[in-house]
Amino acid sequence: MSPASPTPDNDDYDDPAAFWFARMNSGARPGQADEEGFRAWIEADPDNRQAYRQCQVAWGALGVEAGAPDVLALRARALKPESGAVTRRRALFGLTGGAVAAAGAGVWVLSASSPASALIVTGAGQRMTAPLPDGSEVTLAPLTRLRLDYASDRRRVRLEEGQAYFNVLADGDRPLTVIAGDRAMSAGASRFQVSLLDEGPDIVVEEGAVTVADRRNGSRIVANLAAGQRGTGEGAELRIASVDVESATAWRLGRLVVRDKPLSEVVETFNRYSSDHLVIGDDRAGKVRISGSFRYDGGREFAQGLASGFDLDVVQTPDGTWRIDASD
Repeated sequence: MSPASPTPDNDDYDDPAAFWFARMNSGARPGQADEEGFRAWIEADPDNRQAYRQCQVAWGALGVEAGAPDVLALRARALKPESGAVTRRRALFGLTGGAVAAAGAGVWVLSASSPASALIVTGAGQRMTAPLPDGSEVTLAPLTRLRLDYASDRRRVRLEEGQAYFNVLADGDRPLTVIAGDRAMSAGASRFQVSLLDEGPDIVVEEGAVTVADRRNGSRIVANLAAGQRGTGEGAELRIASVDVESATAWRLGRLVVRDKPLSEVVETFNRYSSDHLVIGDDRAGKVRISGSFRYDGGREFAQGLASGFDLDVVQTPDGTWRIDASD
């Protein structure tokens, strides 16, 4: 049975951040109950997120083998309720953490086991660049979940939702494999983006080559994408087209580049990237064509710009939503 989730009125756990760090890095893949409990706790208060980051920094600063017996013993003690003035974070790490460099506003749930395993999560309006165990890098767009699964014979990650850009280093005969929906993308040295949104997997290649396989058909290769190509669609067929890579990956620089798109589609994209929420009030407004380059975290400024540059009415509702309607 899982121990009780730490709460402000649960005196068994005087340092919930250290409890959750130890719990999520116990060497085994967290169960659904633990993941749900952890997400509920870390999203309940910004201070919880900051405390968890301090644990991550402190753990990384130790520089010891994660599987060593003394480290395992520390983990066990951290999971055992005990009283005392010394917090579990200090008992577990022996020091306090500082700011997380280049962590953005995402949450990186590190695993202290080998093979390397991690769950990286970003929220609305957040993006994050993180190193992979082999020295490659991944940048996560807002509202993204990426799970790592590395071992001596494989480099593998699973995009559970959202959008991720990979800068992959060559590693002998170990390609990096990205699983997204029914697709498995494999590549050596390359730069490419994978999205798993409402329309299914979407692959954009900036540099190098990416092999795309159909996981529902014995991992049969369906295409080899080259730089400047996009692959979309599910099943045995992959639709391949040329792509404006700069526009497709502009979110990595905090921008949304839009070229002659209906406002309904642009608003949907803003709602995925921005912490501001926009809503289309009628079909006529949704059909207005939009072009431009916008800050992805600037949903409010975008909405206000529509009021001055288009024949649209924009109002902010009591709940903070920006409502966009065609003018009468």
